Amino acid sequence: MTDEQAAFVRTMLINSLRGGGNTLEQARAEAVRGLRAMVGHQVAERLVSEAVGWINEEAAKIKRAGKTPIVNTEDQRRAMSQDYRERAWYLGPGPNDKYWPALKRRLQSGSLGDAVQVIDDASTKVVSHCAEPILRGAKKKGLVLGYVQSGKTANYTAVMAKAADAGYRTFIVLSGMHNNLRRQTQSRIDRDLNTEKRWFRLTDTENDFGSGITGEALMAGRGLSVAVVKKNPARLRRLHKWLASIDDDVLALSPILILDDEADQATPNTARAKQERSAINKLIRDIWSEVENGTYIGYTATPFANIFMDPDDDDELYPSDFIVDLPRSGEYFGAERVFGRTSLGDADEPDDGLDMTRSIPPEEADALTPPSSPSQRATFDPEIPPSLQAAIRWFVMATAVRQARGQTEQHSSMLVHTSAYIASHFALRGQIEEYLHDLAADFPKEASLWLEQYCTEAERVPEVSQFAPPRWDEIVHHIPMVLQRVRVVADNGSSTDRLDYNRRDEAGRELSEWVIAIGGNTLSRGLTLEGLVVSYFVRTARTYDTLLQMGRWFGHRPGYEDLPRVWMPDALLDDFRFLALVEEEIRRDMRRLVSLRLTPKQFGVQVRAHPGHLEITSRNKMAHAELVRLSYSGQRHQTIVLAEGSPEVLAGNIRATRDLVQECLTLARSGIMEPTRTQFHDLPTESLLKFLARYHFHSDQPGLRRDHIMGWIRKSAPQVPWNVVVLGSSRRLTPADGEPLELGSIDLGLESEVPMVNRSPLRNPGPGTANIKSLLSQPDWVADLDPEVLGDLERPSKQEGWQEIRRTHGDGNGLLIVYAVSPHSRPIRERQQRSRRPMQAEVPLVGLGLIFPTVDHGELAMEGNYYSVRPDWEASTDEVEDETPIDTEGSREITAEDIEGLTHVL
Repeated sequence: MTDEQAAFVRTMLINSLRGGGNTLEQARAEAVRGLRAMVGHQVAERLVSEAVGWINEEAAKIKRAGKTPIVNTEDQRRAMSQDYRERAWYLGPGPNDKYWPALKRRLQSGSLGDAVQVIDDASTKVVSHCAEPILRGAKKKGLVLGYVQSGKTANYTAVMAKAADAGYRTFIVLSGMHNNLRRQTQSRIDRDLNTEKRWFRLTDTENDFGSGITGEALMAGRGLSVAVVKKNPARLRRLHKWLASIDDDVLALSPILILDDEADQATPNTARAKQERSAINKLIRDIWSEVENGTYIGYTATPFANIFMDPDDDDELYPSDFIVDLPRSGEYFGAERVFGRTSLGDADEPDDGLDMTRSIPPEEADALTPPSSPSQRATFDPEIPPSLQAAIRWFVMATAVRQARGQTEQHSSMLVHTSAYIASHFALRGQIEEYLHDLAADFPKEASLWLEQYCTEAERVPEVSQFAPPRWDEIVHHIPMVLQRVRVVADNGSSTDRLDYNRRDEAGRELSEWVIAIGGNTLSRGLTLEGLVVSYFVRTARTYDTLLQMGRWFGHRPGYEDLPRVWMPDALLDDFRFLALVEEEIRRDMRRLVSLRLTPKQFGVQVRAHPGHLEITSRNKMAHAELVRLSYSGQRHQTIVLAEGSPEVLAGNIRATRDLVQECLTLARSGIMEPTRTQFHDLPTESLLKFLARYHFHSDQPGLRRDHIMGWIRKSAPQVPWNVVVLGSSRRLTPADGEPLELGSIDLGLESEVPMVNRSPLRNPGPGTANIKSLLSQPDWVADLDPEVLGDLERPSKQEGWQEIRRTHGDGNGLLIVYAVSPHSRPIRERQQRSRRPMQAEVPLVGLGLIFPTVDHGELAMEGNYYSVRPDWEASTDEVEDETPIDTEGSREITAEDIEGLTHVL
């Protein structure tokens, strides 16, 4: 271990001991857990053990010298923990605060009343990471990661209020690229913070940042000022000039908080040459350089471009000091909840997805896509296809349902997003207006067709609502009124009739807006469509961030959770399901960063790539991103995507498995030989590789590529034998309908046939594909161990416990688990009926679980499909043990003085 590595690991341990009053053993376990995901379990154990040994030696020296431990009782330990917490300058609202209490009262009386505690906790967390306003020269840069349409504005208005109570004086909100978003943000801040009475407003809903504002006199008065500025070069230049004109001593008395909303848009540098700067990136950097003490916080739901900025450029807007992951409320509809996602492991149980998506046939999507030729686009006049007709009818019925529920004063919106081209918006607006006119005229004689669609949709209501669908006779009389009142708006830069949820009648009363909004770029980011119940989405995108931001249907739907529907092509459904997996992985990385007490500059967040489908973000934002190397050492993978519709592939896998069994009978050592569990030990590596070369892994299977697996085994564990366990079902299953489920058995060449297992697939994974979400159970970690050994051990409740049993009681071999999945699989529990379906395979499906051996040099790995700006945690490809590079930037050598005061836990 190098000196730098030693210093880093010692720092981790010391921070853990100081931070929570842990014992040394607890700190050791925490450090191993944090490091092993990056350098493998054995390397992590070795690094931490050496650091623990050093700490114990230093503690012994202190005791021999006769020094009295500073902390030696439980009360004193708690006092030490309190002292540590007080090093965070902001601990939450105080009794003399006025801005947060006022905002809190407003939130409690509005639609976010139930979420106030979550907003309170999350905003305190953000403010505590900010630079302390009374320290001159203190500056920090961070990122807050929310979800699309999840209430980021509520969080940063709470952050503004608490920061104002804590001493910040000037607030600059950079609000997107479009006027409508800037106005919407300004309106919300003015309303929530009551800025007309308590703040000096440098901007308002009608006026962006202009000239003529005397900054020095304003800041010298120590009052609060706020500006909501569009990310436009002219506006940003004025803002920079204004800040530059103020004396540094005056600036130091007015700490500045910059909140960059939609921080991944325009803020990252997009210049082609690394040494150049795009205009807006340069201007925001210039603005930040004028700040004497303060904090820059980027807010985004799609952080890909931000975490790929250059972390080594101190002037860059990379979130070098902190990243905060906002919590997701149980009522939020996001990518995972709407579309479902793949499991990330045993303890991870993602949503299967709600039954609220509807398919647009390819030919109908093509018919609504404008031609690429400008001359042809000018005359493009699409007809309304059946899927769009169904979507419009459902929007009308859903709005009628809301009227029947008494939601008469609330907005109701439908999004139609087919193209970025403005001409097509106006053409489609005319067609939809004509279609609504026809629906109104024909409704009396076609009511039965409406009733048929309503009954079909009511039967497919997602299990998320406190309401039962109303009877048809309770809504039918509302439909003609809705048809008469619905407005159709083309919202784009050329439209004079834009979305406006603040319209009032002649008496000044607010109007509830029932609107079908057709648009492109102005509706694809930031702007909230109030009361959105239907989305019709055809437009494709090339990057993760663009596609996620287009998901305006994400968000909270209080009182109408059962009504939202999304129409889109099947290919887009698959893309969104994949992006739900990407989102969760990023958040896991960020949580690991927090648990290790590392800054983003020390630990780069990794982003899974989707080769052949989508780019992560535009290429000019990825100049500093590199492919990260992956390791299979000590990891467990399982096949959850199976080729249900390819009987020849499935039959080939069965043949390969039978041949594997014959190899095991000939070359391996036999263990338990039972119908539901057959164990083989010490199968030669070449026999396993022979099997893997023949087994077909589905192309959509995350984390399992044959060339990566076989390459890793050959390079990292060529001499490590494998255990093989064939598992079957021992239970007789009876579904909710009471009819016993006959799963059948399969001949794999063993003494008796293997009873097959039930694994019903998720709905809508794509034609011919079965996504079973999970094949293995937690005890499968130790499927090759002797049952007598396991019988003497306490059964773990978490995945880590099973892993620990394998580490301490296993033989060090790899483990291949074979399951035969029944083609008759179907949902068993009643709650699964909506999210899962019966298997539609003709023959049994062989599924595999692989638990790779833990090897010291397994981190040489194959290049994997992840990108990061700081791939420092990969292990060296050299064969020298202590060449494992660990980023130690910002670390210092731990000395004996750091040990004093901690001898109570050593």
